Amino acid sequence: QDNAGPAVARNTGIARSRGGYLVFLDADDILLPCALTAGLEALGRRPDAGFAVGPREEMTFEGEPVPWPVSPPPPQADIYLPLLRFDWYIIPPSSVMFRREAVEAVAGFQDPWGADDLDFYLRVAHRFTACCYQAPAVTRYRRYSTSSSRDGERMLHSIRAVYARQWPQVEGNPNAEAAYHHGLRQLTDIFLDCMVENIEDRLRAGDHSGALRSARLLKMESSERWQALLDTSPTASVLAQELAAMVEGSDKASMVGGL
Repeated sequence: QDNAGPAVARNTGIARSRGGYLVFLDADDILLPCALTAGLEALGRRPDAGFAVGPREEMTFEGEPVPWPVSPPPPQADIYLPLLRFDWYIIPPSSVMFRREAVEAVAGFQDPWGADDLDFYLRVAHRFTACCYQAPAVTRYRRYSTSSSRDGERMLHSIRAVYARQWPQVEGNPNAEAAYHHGLRQLTDIFLDCMVENIEDRLRAGDHSGALRSARLLKMESSERWQALLDTSPTASVLAQELAAMVEGSDKASMVGGL
């Protein structure tokens, strides 16, 4: 099929599959030999759970093992609030085995180009408990640098849309509301930092129009990060000054146009 984003590709795979259990494997990650057996055994022990989460190993972009301990999932069955708070996150998707009925109950993936995985995990975790097990790692996750794997502007917009859809589930519950606001702040900070990196990359590449677009949004979202970019950017100071002038000039032009 034509490339319509990971959510559409996964939904196509769900529709064409026939089994009662589903694992989603990204092309650049590795499913380890024990993964399917470990997931099936975990769900067999917990017939009430809608999905099972196992540990992961990590590797560099080049495929070399990262000398860090295996990353285990949290021990509790209800992982909705930890996910919402962004205290913990499911990476990669292949660390999870889902019962088909859990996937179908939430109508699969719904965010075509952004935070489709977070949106999906939150919807599943809100309706189903998890079986989190501490077996040997079941998948190997390839790490990317933040700037190469994330478009800060797009992801910030998508994350906010995902959280907005969760608000009806948490409104009126103080603990859930606190988790909601904490997680949204955490993720906003992450992708604002990504935007700073994106701006620096675009400046170095000579993409001044792209840098301007990102810079205007950054300036509106976080004046502190905007000033830090101008003060400490590793790009040439003349570029930082030019960018500041571009933003100021663009702001003035907008004001004149609105009069």
